[in-house]
Amino acid sequence: MTAKSSIIIPFFFLLLITQLTTNAQGIQWQTGSFESILNKAKSQKKLIYVDIYTTWCTPCKQMDAEVFTNTNVGKIFNDNFINYKIDGEKGEGKDLVEYFELDSYPTSMFIDGDWNVIQKLEGFRPVERLLESAEKMRERGKISGSDDDLEQAYMKGRRDATFLLEYIKVRQLQKMDNSMILDEYLGKITPEQLKSESTIKLITENAFQLRGRTFDYLMSRKTEPLIERKIKGIISQNLTKAGNQKNEKLLIEVLATNGRLSKTFAEANEWNTEAKMNYFMLTNQLDKFFTTADFFMDTYVLKKDLSTFKNLPELREIYVQKLRKASKFVVENYKEREKLEKAVVWIKKTLEIEEKSNNNEIYSRLLFTLGNKIEAIRLMDRSLTLARQEKLESSHLEFLSNELAKMRK
Repeated sequence: MTAKSSIIIPFFFLLLITQLTTNAQGIQWQTGSFESILNKAKSQKKLIYVDIYTTWCTPCKQMDAEVFTNTNVGKIFNDNFINYKIDGEKGEGKDLVEYFELDSYPTSMFIDGDWNVIQKLEGFRPVERLLESAEKMRERGKISGSDDDLEQAYMKGRRDATFLLEYIKVRQLQKMDNSMILDEYLGKITPEQLKSESTIKLITENAFQLRGRTFDYLMSRKTEPLIERKIKGIISQNLTKAGNQKNEKLLIEVLATNGRLSKTFAEANEWNTEAKMNYFMLTNQLDKFFTTADFFMDTYVLKKDLSTFKNLPELREIYVQKLRKASKFVVENYKEREKLEKAVVWIKKTLEIEEKSNNNEIYSRLLFTLGNKIEAIRLMDRSLTLARQEKLESSHLEFLSNELAKMRK
């Protein structure tokens, strides 16, 4: 080993140790004027994280002691942002408070090099919430311009692919619906770009509508497992939306779309029957729910061979949930003996598949409503025992105890 290399190796070790020490100490704050910080942000193409505090502010001191010194916070913020800390009641800090119209402490902000506030955070932020904001802002820092600038540009008609991609990503951080803009973007890119991994990722994160260029493209690739899962997710989301809005037109569209996706008529019919059952449950259409549920259980669930679930716990739980959910809805909404007895058959099937506290609870409530008090009490007591074994929450244990006490009166 040469003398030169023996000097270089310790130097690299020193750099490594310095970096590890820096991250272990939490956020490293830059010094200098705010103008110099803005210039650094521009040259390094990073956002600024500025913390504005006062010497008398208790939450500010708490942030210093508990959050800014955190190792994970230090790693994320030191690697991705220009970090700046300033007293809001002294010197340049007073000017920043006035410029940004701040009225509480602590206030921290993510700002770009052109003074645009990307996100403002007021008050104490624990480690988890600050890291959540940082993760979003890390992606946002790669995009130039404020949210308002991007919105205005879109409203004025800008539609080039580069801009639309940035606009989608900004809106995605705000959890906004990008379906229409995504359709426009896909119409602007090349067939090669459309097939790229980054575009597929963008689509899977932003596609939520059952129609349009984006959904048509997904359907053209429905034989691919990843794409098929995404389409099923969109269909399920729209089923829930239809129920919440009591939108039967959307329900019909959901059922038709599932028919297009399904490989066989039998597969489509089973899913669509269950979808209608769930829709009628969400919209509280009691007559239609029971007719559909009765047909669904008799045709697709009760005839299942128990050996089907032997080594498939996930599948077992899916079918148990179907039966339990429908039985619970019946005991809470019906008084007719015929319907209650049907639900007894459904919930008993869950116990054949797997005995759990929740299943015994619903079975007990059904029997109690039917007048079989002795057996209902036994099952509720069993439900409570299982709940303790399953380590369910104390609030649920208290609920079961109260139900048992009511039955014993």
